[in-house]
Amino acid sequence: MKEMLQYINGDSFFHKLNPLTKLTWAFLTCIACFASSHHLFVLSLLILNIAVAASSRILDKAKGVFKALFILGFILMLFQLFFTPFGKVYFYILPGVPVTDQGVSFSLLLMLKMIAALSPLSLMIMLTPMNELLTAMVDKLKVPYRYAFVVVTALRFIPTFSHEMDQIMQAQMSRGHETDTKNPFKKIGVIIPMCIPLLISSVRKIETMAISIETRGFGTGPRSYRKKLEFTLKDLLFIIIVVMILALSFIIR
Repeated sequence: MKEMLQYINGDSFFHKLNPLTKLTWAFLTCIACFASSHHLFVLSLLILNIAVAASSRILDKAKGVFKALFILGFILMLFQLFFTPFGKVYFYILPGVPVTDQGVSFSLLLMLKMIAALSPLSLMIMLTPMNELLTAMVDKLKVPYRYAFVVVTALRFIPTFSHEMDQIMQAQMSRGHETDTKNPFKKIGVIIPMCIPLLISSVRKIETMAISIETRGFGTGPRSYRKKLEFTLKDLLFIIIVVMILALSFIIR
């Protein structure tokens, strides 16, 4: 859990791409997922995302992300399934609540779209150092430094909070509390009380960080960057491939 959405060091092809190239890939892939309503096309995008993780040698650590997205997508699929009564009825889950062919098709497509659209953003975070993403946003996209810093800091805190939650759960287990349950309703009941110490710890960390950056003169003058991020031929070719996939999504509908 603590390694989810955390940068993983490596020297693969995708690690070496420009941060803006990876950001463009995540954004255009998300659009492609929602532009097409073809099950096999969206599934192909999901398989491509898994292939990116595998070729970057981060698949083992990205399994938690895919698992979390699958669980969330499955819940969304079940919820949508109950409210799509159109089409041929297969059977009734409850009196007056049918499962139809259109309901199954649309719910499955919705789940695939959600997983395929969110996984590129998650992989981008795991493949990109946050300081390089901050530099690219400010230097290339001309995003004001304050806003870029807020976005990048929020992304940096995700693995920190995950690690804190993992420590809290281990502390509760050492006290004899049952935290490792497969029942989703019991799991929610276990996690909710742990959110209070996590919230308190988060507020303390944010306050400490705010004092630290103020004492260092945050935002008081122009900034310089140690590393210049340049576009290469690999970035151009990769963006062309992504644009072609986006164009294909408007054709395969």
